[in-house]
Amino acid sequence: MKAELIVHPVAETAAVPSPRTPERRRQDKRDPRLSVARFFSEEKARRLWESLPEEHRQDHFDSVNMPEDYGMAFTKQTIDREKGWYSQAVSFRGLPEPMIWELAWCVHQQVAEGYAITTVRFQELRRGLVLAIEHGGPRARSARSLTALSHEEWAREVQRAVMRTDASRNARLVTHVLNSVKHLQDRLAHAYHDGEWWRLDVWNPSLDRRVPQREHEPWGRSVANFSQLTTDWFREAAKWWLSVQLSTERYVWSSVKSRLDHLKWFQWYIDQVGCCGPQLVESPDQLRTWLRGFVDSLNRHITMTGPNKGGRLSKNSRRSTLVTIEAFYRWMYDNRAEAVTVLGDRRWGGLGMHHCVLFRLEDKPRLTNQPPDDMALDDEVISKIAAGSEALAAPTAEGGLDDRQAFHALMLLIRTGRRMNEVLMMDFEPLLPLLTVNKQEDKEPDGFVARLAYQQTKITGGDPPTIPVDQEIVDIIRLQQQWAREFITAQGAPAGTDPRYLFLQTRNNRLGKRPYASATFHSRLGALTKTLAITDSVGRPVKISKTHTFRHTRATDLINAGVPIHVVMRYLGHITPAMTMHYAKTLAVTAEREFLRYKKVTADGRTAEVNPSDLYDLLHLDQRADRVLPNGWCMLPPRQVCSKGNACLTCDKFVTDASHRDELQHQLKQSEALIARRQTQFTARHGEPMGEDNIWLSGRLAETSALTKVLVALDQVSVHEDGQFRAVRGAGAADRSGPLPTAHQQEPTT
Repeated sequence: MKAELIVHPVAETAAVPSPRTPERRRQDKRDPRLSVARFFSEEKARRLWESLPEEHRQDHFDSVNMPEDYGMAFTKQTIDREKGWYSQAVSFRGLPEPMIWELAWCVHQQVAEGYAITTVRFQELRRGLVLAIEHGGPRARSARSLTALSHEEWAREVQRAVMRTDASRNARLVTHVLNSVKHLQDRLAHAYHDGEWWRLDVWNPSLDRRVPQREHEPWGRSVANFSQLTTDWFREAAKWWLSVQLSTERYVWSSVKSRLDHLKWFQWYIDQVGCCGPQLVESPDQLRTWLRGFVDSLNRHITMTGPNKGGRLSKNSRRSTLVTIEAFYRWMYDNRAEAVTVLGDRRWGGLGMHHCVLFRLEDKPRLTNQPPDDMALDDEVISKIAAGSEALAAPTAEGGLDDRQAFHALMLLIRTGRRMNEVLMMDFEPLLPLLTVNKQEDKEPDGFVARLAYQQTKITGGDPPTIPVDQEIVDIIRLQQQWAREFITAQGAPAGTDPRYLFLQTRNNRLGKRPYASATFHSRLGALTKTLAITDSVGRPVKISKTHTFRHTRATDLINAGVPIHVVMRYLGHITPAMTMHYAKTLAVTAEREFLRYKKVTADGRTAEVNPSDLYDLLHLDQRADRVLPNGWCMLPPRQVCSKGNACLTCDKFVTDASHRDELQHQLKQSEALIARRQTQFTARHGEPMGEDNIWLSGRLAETSALTKVLVALDQVSVHEDGQFRAVRGAGAADRSGPLPTAHQQEPTT
């Protein structure tokens, strides 16, 4: 494609379908299942058949030969309701032998994964396939495998056969075949594929165990479909790049999905203006113009779906897209020699240094990651949500949503501040004993009684994810466990079986192996939002489905309560203070307010010669932990080093306030008791007490004198007088004469 084709950027109002719109999906005629046929061989099909337990290698199942685990998974088909006749029979007879092997293997896989087998639909599938093979076209009559035709072609062949037979009786067969064959071919594609897993156009971790995943991977959009990258060289390189990032744990599964969405925008632009293969343009001089067109198209694009419909793409969306594409090309340049071998395309070897930095700084919008000012909810709002949340569990006849799981999950979100997936993906038994037991705390009704283990699905590394919880949270978990056990028992799970997860998907989850879907939870909370119609203090509607607000609220409450930042980090599951500070917009204000609540006095008991507001800035408490002492603060300038050892109480750089009064009083008593004890020992050994010239005693007496003066000052000296701050010099310096300067006129202390 000539580079001249790139000089016409997409018009601002052009109705160009985006990578996420239905229009785009309809334009994409590629069906990833079409390639399944080339993977099939009768030898592979036989291997699938032989991998089954002997009692499962049957061409039909009925009351005579039904395995026990199948009997619990197969639904009953009504034969005669009045006589109570039912059947669980499933037959594959009348089909070619390899097709029987495929169907038997697929049934076994579904049962093992906890899915239910709907016998009526399976029988309809068999009848439709038999009709297509007996009365369809030449391709259907010669088919030996489910993969011989695409699911749409099978449906057309069934439609043709139905028209040649009794159409009214077989009208539903087309739909059954279309949907069932589509799912079965997905399973067979991964089973028959002998090559590297990443070369498939569809990645489905639930069907292909070769796809790297964490032990607890968030469910949701579980399939990555690369078929929308219609440019062959781009699609194959993208699959290779993302597979390496996933295998080396550089990305997790959700990261792969988001990066694939970013790459679709690049494909969209290539479709509009064309390119010259992996190098994009014929000459490096033309690359900037080509890329500038892509940036302009993103900036001008009008979204057609989603909450921002009719508006521009957000800054973060545009920046993330550019960063992903640049990272992709930088990696391909670094591995260009290997790319030629792996991808079989020598053009990748022609990448140059100019492909490592595709976009300039001005092309990338500034990242905006500030939470809205309504992320932390007031106590009154939280109380209203908690009080109205019972509507989630109430029966539909009473106007509720009849979802007790959603009610329990919301209670845990409010009480713990966990992320949504961290709650929905909890193990069935998430409670652990406390590491330390405080007997005094055990007597308190609000004391911690256990640790709650949750699934850290966003951040890897750090300490094992647990938080202390009280009895109320334990009670919620026990109620949910009781519900989960009753649910899987009703689904036909073997007696004594515990599900894998605490919160369960309620469809096709007979063994409890799949967690409650986040999309379902969002839907329930959206309905609850409409039902309760809660507003905040300024009248803004509160969206309960924005579950991250509970996390911000919990973090804000902890910080404002004075919980140390490292403890808040541990509770939130963060590995860096910066992550916690994202939730702590009021941290600096809170710390300064608490700091300035107390007057600051020096070691000799006089008011510190520093405006308390300036003192906070001087100490930089959030950055200079080495200036924070057990009983006060050190005012030594940050660039200077202390040479006095532990002589803080007699140092003019030492300041303290009323918040340390108990510690100072305790230290004074200990010092006086120590002096008395040493005097007794000295007298017993030498026959007379130590004199005041004794170096040890003089040091201790100086400390007790300083402590006494500080305690007196804390009780008597006022920080504020006549609307101005009272400030005098510290220990060891003469008092300053003349009128005292105001807070803004003071000279800095050296």
